Amino acid sequence: MGYLVKVSVPREWDRLREDQTCLTQARNLYHQFHCFAAPALRRFPCQRTNPNLLVDLGELRGLIYRSDRGTCGKPATFIHFLETPARLTCDPPGKQLYILGGQYRITARGIEG
Repeated sequence: MGYLVKVSVPREWDRLREDQTCLTQARNLYHQFHCFAAPALRRFPCQRTNPNLLVDLGELRGLIYRSDRGTCGKPATFIHFLETPARLTCDPPGKQLYILGGQYRITARGIEG
């Protein structure tokens, strides 16, 4: 089952519910990508800013992810090779990954760019 994911600190959660433009845009993109409406909003804790120092792990040439895109409740594996490689980095303790660079967008066809 897919979700809209809002990464935030708790005090910003209520503000998201008030920001109908952002929420509508997120719901529209979710529907365009998955071909069905988002069943719920879920909150995941996440550091909102990049650390001042990142460790460069190398060139990100592709992505593999699992999603129920197009078939609600029936996840499939999707593979995307990146035309313009991005950089895969992490925080100094090695606990959080970051993708830097690349010019990608999310569309009904998946991740493009």
